[in-house]
Amino acid sequence: MDPTPKRYEDLTKQEAAAALKEFLAERDPALAGLRQRLGADGQEHMLDGTVESLVQVWRWAKSRLLTQQPGQETPSGGSTPTWLRHFLGTEPTLSPESLDLVDGLVSYFCRVVERGAPNAQWQVGYHRIKSYRWQNHPVLAADRGEHQLAAMVAGIARGQASGGVPSDDGKLARAATAIIDLLNGGGEEEAADDEPVVEVEELDDDPHRGREFEVALREDVAHEHSRTVDRLVKKLATEEGVTRAFREDREVLLVTAPTWDAGRLRDWVLHYFEDHIRD
Repeated sequence: MDPTPKRYEDLTKQEAAAALKEFLAERDPALAGLRQRLGADGQEHMLDGTVESLVQVWRWAKSRLLTQQPGQETPSGGSTPTWLRHFLGTEPTLSPESLDLVDGLVSYFCRVVERGAPNAQWQVGYHRIKSYRWQNHPVLAADRGEHQLAAMVAGIARGQASGGVPSDDGKLARAATAIIDLLNGGGEEEAADDEPVVEVEELDDDPHRGREFEVALREDVAHEHSRTVDRLVKKLATEEGVTRAFREDREVLLVTAPTWDAGRLRDWVLHYFEDHIRD
């Protein structure tokens, strides 16, 4: 296994198909691990496949989620789930044990949504828009759109573990209900399917400062979560390899990061939003 696997957006069609196949192959073992953990607590009966069960499962799981300790590193490469290897590369927040737990939660969430939307099919994410967020990701798709389930579950878990965005017991159940409704043709299509939350464009290298990027935020995110964007800029400016970050206007950030690329910067911003913006 390549120690530095490609990000989803950089995969070829054949590689993306293989990544989807691997993601699906990982689901049963991860679910078995979750079932074993619940069984050790006498709670295996929770996994009945219903949307309502997600309330109890999340209540049980969220108190067990921990962040990494100083000096602690999560596994990398082939020992991490496919949905993490090709998205963020390495786990930025969760402890190794918590990452295993979240992988099991991803599997169970997928099973619940599959049961609720039996006509939906797993496929490789695709959109004509250049910076589509889920390009080449494993997505569950129907006529009304496609949904990347793993990143959403992981984002909620990171927010809970870090204390940045603690979640109530019903959050996963509400998310499953909304996704099932959309996959079955109800509800409203998500704006994110037509317009990416974040777009990153690399500008010409500045001979004095180095590689520069323009980060464009979707209008609703920039306006409704303006204070969060301000905090994001301050945090980004402290990241290793970032020499400058500021908000040029409400919807545009300018970032100087000589050792970063556009994909890494986009994923960092998206991950920050997942951890700090409530639904």
